[in-house]
Amino acid sequence: MFEKMDKLREQVDHRRPLKPDLMKTIAQKFREEWTYHSNAIEGNTFTYQETSFFLREGLTVKGKSLREHLEIVNHAEAIDFVQEGVNERELTERLIKDLHAILFQGVRNIDFSPGEYKKHDNHVLTLSGNIHHYTSAIQVPLEMDNLIKWYDSEKTQMHPIQLAALFHHKLAAIHPFTDGNGRVSRLVMNVILMKNGYPPAIIRNENRQDYYSALEKAYHGSPQSIIDLIATEMRHSLELMLSV
Repeated sequence: MFEKMDKLREQVDHRRPLKPDLMKTIAQKFREEWTYHSNAIEGNTFTYQETSFFLREGLTVKGKSLREHLEIVNHAEAIDFVQEGVNERELTERLIKDLHAILFQGVRNIDFSPGEYKKHDNHVLTLSGNIHHYTSAIQVPLEMDNLIKWYDSEKTQMHPIQLAALFHHKLAAIHPFTDGNGRVSRLVMNVILMKNGYPPAIIRNENRQDYYSALEKAYHGSPQSIIDLIATEMRHSLELMLSV
């Protein structure tokens, strides 16, 4: 599986450097699709066309709430933040907190501070009907420290796609924030991929059920499904770059 990804990436690398106007078009498409799908997975009601229109024109969309508009613009700004410093910034707890803070800047009526870890325990009802309890709030600092240490020990040993998928799972399993954990986990996953020369892997809203199912399997010690899903989405991104 990874050999196929590496061959596709080699084909992309052979086409570089791309013409600036073509690279700009590709970057814009990734920015719009990544923003749309990541927010749609979390329940944002903007369509892809509405997301693109708002990001390109800056005009609000009738019938959509301020919160949903902020989710769109903030996510796009988080992507810009990632892309501008992907090679210079190390993956740290500070970076993860900064991404969370960007996602919630200007959002009102929330009972938490953007960029700060949760103060109360949280849980979710899984697709199988079970209640899954995330890491307790008091344990989050320790588990986040352990996660970064795990990343630092594995980043030169593990294939980047596997590393990114497992980091996503591990961060989502900790669920360090009160809200926004899915979006942050997908952003950080792509930080890892982009640091290794790959384009972002965009988990599509239409694959949401498979995505949640894969995460649930990973919670129970079987992470292969989430690795496979991320690899499939990476193939789509590489094929897009080869098609233009």
